[in-house]
Amino acid sequence: MSLRIRLFKQRQRFAAAHFTIYPDGKAERLHGHNYTAEVVLHAKRENLDEGLLVPFQVVKDTIQCICEAWNERVLIPTKSRFLKIRETDTQYELALETPLLMKHYSLPKEDVVLLSCDNISSENMAVMTLEKFMDQLPDSIRAVTDKITITVSEGSGSEASIEATVPKDGEA
Repeated sequence: MSLRIRLFKQRQRFAAAHFTIYPDGKAERLHGHNYTAEVVLHAKRENLDEGLLVPFQVVKDTIQCICEAWNERVLIPTKSRFLKIRETDTQYELALETPLLMKHYSLPKEDVVLLSCDNISSENMAVMTLEKFMDQLPDSIRAVTDKITITVSEGSGSEASIEATVPKDGEA
């Protein structure tokens, strides 16, 4: 028998600005979303100890920490083929140049989070959230959890989910 624990609280949210760059060279205007992040833990029923699988608060604190790092920030992809980023003492100077457009932005460094991805999309946000979550996952939770699903929503009806097997000790 398998067990599925879904954890979602109001504080598992972040408000962030971004633009999405499409493969054909079109790009969205700079805009924002009120994102939410949900965690689902998958485990075997026999992993329960006194009727509990994991301390929920540890899981909620871990996902909240990720959300807080992105809250009220402009999210910028560092691996886009269309985006050049130049750093000054106080600013990030962005040049978005595609076959269809040319835009330049100057943003205060303190308002920006540079993300190691090629685009800021729901799909990439789900992947990066899962990677960060797995990196911070305590061994005690890793030991009893088989899979984790992360869902990142950018609003009603627009979300992306990713599921991964939880590596055990000695696995990569």
